[in-house]
Amino acid sequence: MYIRLLVFINKLLIRLLRTIGRSGSALPGLLIERLCPNFLDTILADVQDKVILITGTNGKTTTTKMLVEGLRSSGSRVVTNSTGSNMTRGLISALIEDMTYSGRLKPTDWFVFEMDEAYSPIFTKNLKPKLLLALNVLRDQLDRYGELDQTARLIEETSMSVDVFIYNCLDPLLVKIGDKLTNGGRPCFGFGVSEKLLSAVLNEESIHGNVVNYSTPDVILESAEEGDQAQAISIYSNSKSQGYILPVKGFHNALNGLAVYATLKILTSNEDKLDMAMKGIADMPIPFGRGEMLNFVNKNITVALVKNPSGLTSNLMTFVQYSQPEIVLFAVNDNFADGRDVSWLWDVDFRGKIAKNTTIYTTGVRGYDMALRLKHDGFQAENIDSIDTAISKIMGSNSNNVVVIPTYTALFTVRSSLSKFGKVPRIW
Repeated sequence: MYIRLLVFINKLLIRLLRTIGRSGSALPGLLIERLCPNFLDTILADVQDKVILITGTNGKTTTTKMLVEGLRSSGSRVVTNSTGSNMTRGLISALIEDMTYSGRLKPTDWFVFEMDEAYSPIFTKNLKPKLLLALNVLRDQLDRYGELDQTARLIEETSMSVDVFIYNCLDPLLVKIGDKLTNGGRPCFGFGVSEKLLSAVLNEESIHGNVVNYSTPDVILESAEEGDQAQAISIYSNSKSQGYILPVKGFHNALNGLAVYATLKILTSNEDKLDMAMKGIADMPIPFGRGEMLNFVNKNITVALVKNPSGLTSNLMTFVQYSQPEIVLFAVNDNFADGRDVSWLWDVDFRGKIAKNTTIYTTGVRGYDMALRLKHDGFQAENIDSIDTAISKIMGSNSNNVVVIPTYTALFTVRSSLSKFGKVPRIW
């Protein structure tokens, strides 16, 4: 009765928060976390074999969105933490929003949760999910995670609590986990690329000029060809090739799409449902800030979130080097959610990725640090103290093609500032 009362009150709270324009993805979860610490274990105990976790440094939100869209397109009912709030409070809020006012779970096929790497071992302490999809292990928020080996240990600990482990065969730390589980008789499934695509891979090895290690995958990305607003990929599996369209650009997203395909092979009952799921992804809206394209005031504005060297390098290549915008704005904060250590900016090579005639602005708490980094690679950037002022200056310019590259907390300010000039899709 106590849990049912909490759910009822918090469902009303979520409705109120949404009415006033708030996300409702944290406060209800915070209240229940304090008042009922075992809420997740209690609610999910009977459905843990339907729980899918997606973790890794880069690509969690986009991959989760694609997997959910694919499963729904194949006829499954899915509950997910769609706002990207990927720890206790976000998961609790996602469940509450979908529960009945009497405090019961609705009949659901899959619970797909984007999961913070450090939180996933806590989540699986008393639960045994169906599947863990591990995308990559990259340097990110060193002040929080520490070195790469620590992040890998967290993912390995989580992998011990799931039925199936799906992993990136291009990531040596994940391959080590996969080998260990396989040798112990645990089901594992790997995804990777053909040898001709190895040169396009961006990870901790390639970003420092080292040869990318390669482990034989179960499903293989054969090709990835970008169009103006999407890309076509070809996947080799079970002795045949199949082509699909992804609504997100960038080779890193081709790998995310491959990871989704590998997961769907495990979750769907037959090839027809798998094909239906992958084709359903083609019309998916791009997740906010992940290469999101906005069009207003006669401007095409791309917003591409970054938080570590590989992510910034990928976005530079996809949205700046290839697209050659007239203006690029880097919005860099160092708040807790961004990571307080921004030294990773010095691990990115900007040379050859930004055309010399591009107007470059920097802004945010560490805007001057970003401008200094660019200067060392031969670029002159004007720093603007306020993100809001920077967006206003860009919107008042004559330039038509703009790319905004923000860190996590700066992303929300950027979208809020842009909303003053046109319709920006709501996050929730």
